[in-house]
Amino acid sequence: MKRALLLNADYVPLHFIPDVEAFILVYKGSAEIVNFDGKLSVWEDEIFHSPGRDWQVPATIRLLTRVNKRWAPPRFRKKILFNRDSWKCQYCRDELNWSNITIDHVQPKSRKGGTSWKNCVASCKPCNKRKANKTPDEAGMPLLKVPTDPTPVHFWDLSKSTHYHDDWSSFIPALK
Repeated sequence: MKRALLLNADYVPLHFIPDVEAFILVYKGSAEIVNFDGKLSVWEDEIFHSPGRDWQVPATIRLLTRVNKRWAPPRFRKKILFNRDSWKCQYCRDELNWSNITIDHVQPKSRKGGTSWKNCVASCKPCNKRKANKTPDEAGMPLLKVPTDPTPVHFWDLSKSTHYHDDWSSFIPALK
């Protein structure tokens, strides 16, 4: 089973849904398959078969009516921080995984730096050890990007599927 990216009516990503659910939304007229320069965003290698007709499996759909979703930054969680930082060391830019990733406090805890979205970044173990209890400026280790609050995209577990559709990178910066 593949997933589909569900977009709000204003093309803002909401979340992923099962392909069957996406098909039902399109079939009922609640959503449409996104069109990229005359080409529908569908899974080329997937077809739904029904008596008398075959249907394309949507990869990206857009709701026809906008839904309101409130957003407030959540409590601090490691996995979301790592997703926000694209699983890259924010100092040396190395790719990270669960065995070599740590949380670094930009303003060290020993200097009253708290655990928050704007004070923590993903770091590899060697960089975290090298920086120690210094600020990035003091250690001569500039950050890849300034830490910010996460967005709803950072909650999506993009690692759950090896099936990514090329069209998704237009809406999800983490996939670029």
